[in-house]
Amino acid sequence: MDMLMALAVSIGVLIALWVKVGAMASLAVPAGIVAWACFFAAGGKMQGLQKTIAATVSGVVWVWLAMTLIGMMNMGSYAWIIIGVVAFMLVIQSKVAALSFIPGAFCGAAVTAWAAPTDLKGYLMVCVALVAGAVLGYVSEMGAGMMAKKA
Repeated sequence: MDMLMALAVSIGVLIALWVKVGAMASLAVPAGIVAWACFFAAGGKMQGLQKTIAATVSGVVWVWLAMTLIGMMNMGSYAWIIIGVVAFMLVIQSKVAALSFIPGAFCGAAVTAWAAPTDLKGYLMVCVALVAGAVLGYVSEMGAGMMAKKA
C-alpha cells in the first residue's frame, strides 16, 4: 500500500476511536482534531509534535489569562483590546523556538474560545485534548509508515 493510502487508513481508524473515547472522557474532541491537523501542518515527526503541543497549549494559556483579566477587572467592554494584545503575544512568542508555530498558537486559542471553559478544569481539558490530538497525529504518521509498502 502506498503512503497516502496507509495514512488515510491510519487516520481513519484512529480518528474514529478518538471521537468515541474523547467524547466519553468529556474532552473537546474538535480541539484534538485541530491539533492533529496542526501536527501535520508543522511538518510532522517529533519536531512537529513538539511545536504543536507547545504552540497550541500556549494559545490556551493566553486565552485563560485574557479571560481571567477580563473577568477579574470587569473589563468586558475592553475585551477587544485584550484580545488584540493576546493576538500580538501569540505572534511575538514565536521568537522562542518551541513556540515558533504561529498557526498552532492561534488554533489553540481559537478552540479554547470555542470551548468556552468556565473554570481551570475546563481549560485543562482543552489542553488534554490538544496534546492528545498532537500525539494521535504522531501515532497516525508512525502507523502509516509501518503499513506503507517499502520500495
